[in-house]
Amino acid sequence: MAKPAAPPRGGLVTAVSAAVGALLSLQGLFFLYYSWTMATFPYQLDYGEGPILQIALRVAHGQPLYPNLTGYPYVIASYMPFYYLLCALGARIAGPSFLPGRLISLASALAIAVLAGLIVWDRTRQRFASFLAGGLVLAIPQFLVWSTLMRVDMLALALGVTGFYLFQRERPAAGVAAFALAVFTRRTTVAGAVGALADLAMRRGWRVAIKTALAQFGAIVVLVAGALLVTRGGLYRQLSWHTRTSLGASWTWHQVWTVLGVALREWPVYFLLAALGAVWCLVRAPHRGLFVYFLAACAVASTMGRIGSSHNYLLEPLAVGAMMTGVLWGEAARRPALARPTALLVGGAIALQLVRTGLNMPYSISLLRPLTPPAAARAVEAAIARAPGPVLAEDVGLIERAGKETPLEPFEFTQLARAGIIDPTPVVDDIRRGRFSLIVLRFDVDELNITRPGVDRVSDRWLDEMLVAIKQRYRLAERASVYWVYVPRSAASP
Repeated sequence: MAKPAAPPRGGLVTAVSAAVGALLSLQGLFFLYYSWTMATFPYQLDYGEGPILQIALRVAHGQPLYPNLTGYPYVIASYMPFYYLLCALGARIAGPSFLPGRLISLASALAIAVLAGLIVWDRTRQRFASFLAGGLVLAIPQFLVWSTLMRVDMLALALGVTGFYLFQRERPAAGVAAFALAVFTRRTTVAGAVGALADLAMRRGWRVAIKTALAQFGAIVVLVAGALLVTRGGLYRQLSWHTRTSLGASWTWHQVWTVLGVALREWPVYFLLAALGAVWCLVRAPHRGLFVYFLAACAVASTMGRIGSSHNYLLEPLAVGAMMTGVLWGEAARRPALARPTALLVGGAIALQLVRTGLNMPYSISLLRPLTPPAAARAVEAAIARAPGPVLAEDVGLIERAGKETPLEPFEFTQLARAGIIDPTPVVDDIRRGRFSLIVLRFDVDELNITRPGVDRVSDRWLDEMLVAIKQRYRLAERASVYWVYVPRSAASP
């Protein structure tokens, strides 16, 4: 790639760049501080962390990753194996802790920011444009939140962006390996490969792109086939069950707006810049592969209407949007007619968004995830550890940290039961018999107006039959902040 001419100097462009750069630097420092604070928080921050910790501990103890669902414990693994295996390695070292998985997510987020800057640098040779792309990644609140969670999303995205970067650097073999690991982490992480192969086709022809695509497909098949053999088909069974419960008829526009509404209201600039960058990359032939990457990421994100979706579906489109914004800035800065308008429009919008987000940061973050008071979590964890029998809890991580076996994870169990994959009758009967020493909820079951079974309640995490049984057989023994602790009506308080 030929080295572009030096950009024209201008006082306005320099001033706007300095202001935006200072704000992004402050945001970067806040990202590091907040991420470390949350990563080291000992308790569950998101409902999806507990099941991953449960599975990581099982694998660390030599138990199957994808077991059959024939009874307790109902262990449901919704993702491909790679992240689980890394977390299992961390569990062997740190025990029942969220820290290893969160550190993987944090390192992945930082890698995405660095790679975004490198991708823009290769395309523009403009330092501030590269800094802008990486800084925007760390400034977007979705990244701030998901970089602190023991979830698969950040690692999968980091591997996908790595693959795209390696293809851009003319290292397709390494890129194929990175994309294969991305799919082996989260099976929907295919947008980067689509963009990279499209870019390869535009640069070197469709024959080369098709051969590379076949190699990519082969690498993924080898990994998945190996996992199928090792798990004796368990991988296929569990992921097919997960697909049946979360796609198709489960997709709704209401769910899409639930996920998208907060982000569009609170952080519209990042979506606007992604759209502007997409138009720029579309009309500029050297960057159309990046535009295809963005389109593919948006296509994957369109599945956010399914049950259980959250703001993680916005991570990849916004990351690519940050790259395209960097390309727009870097190339416009070299054109006297575009340098000032671009600086005013893009730089001003970013500055206003950063100031607004900074002033409302606690509110912005709390919209995505409520925090768990440590004192309340410690008290409930101690009660679970003392309980003589099995415990049901919305926060599976509390059970795992207490050193007890998790009978089931409520959300996945509920979805599989509604799909007819699991018969919930034995669990409902056990609740009616008071088999569980404690049931720990994040709501007051006595305030629910449950009229008939089969109606979605409490964010689709509990079957109505289970809630009716809890209401009839259990009583509230303790309220610890966000937790309601129930015991069988004949039992004493914990």
